[in-house]
Amino acid sequence: MKRIKLVLNITAITIAIAGAIATSFYMQDNDQPQYIPVNNAFAPVGDFGTDYNCHDTPGVCTYYQPDPVARPKEYSPHRIGKYVPADQ
Repeated sequence: MKRIKLVLNITAITIAIAGAIATSFYMQDNDQPQYIPVNNAFAPVGDFGTDYNCHDTPGVCTYYQPDPVARPKEYSPHRIGKYVPADQ
């Protein structure tokens, strides 16, 4: 009986950790505002597909803030390609 409890507890802990990691990757990728460099600063660009697109070329299309509270001036690359506003 003790072995069954141990196996079930280990399985539950493993599933909980895997779910937390998968959720953190999903939330980080889709819910972050996107920015582009403009005149030595970063400007928000809106929604992908609606306000802008990224053409398939080498380079960085948009950036995001990995930790806007602790490091508000740090931006990391997010989408690859060339930034193109939706008007074009």
